[in-house]
Amino acid sequence: MKVRVLAFAQAREALGSGQFEIDLPEGSRVSDALAALERRAVALTPLNPHLAIAVDETLAKRDEALHDGCEIALLPPVSGG
Repeated sequence: MKVRVLAFAQAREALGSGQFEIDLPEGSRVSDALAALERRAVALTPLNPHLAIAVDETLAKRDEALHDGCEIALLPPVSGG
C-alpha cells in the first residue's frame, strides 16, 4: 500500500524532504511506517521517540493501523516563547 508522508521541521531535515510516498505491506501500523522511515534516514532515529504522529489529520498512536492512500504527518516537538 502507498502512504503519503509529510515531515516538518527536524523530521524534514532528517528525511531530506517534506513530502513523499512510501510503500508498506498491507496491515502496516504507524510503528511500521516509522521503522521504514528510520531505515531510509538513520538521522530520524533520535527524534523518533519525541514525534507526534497524525494520520489523516488526526493524532494517532503508534499501534494504529494504516490504510492505502492515508497521510502520515511527523510532528516534532515545538519550543519557543
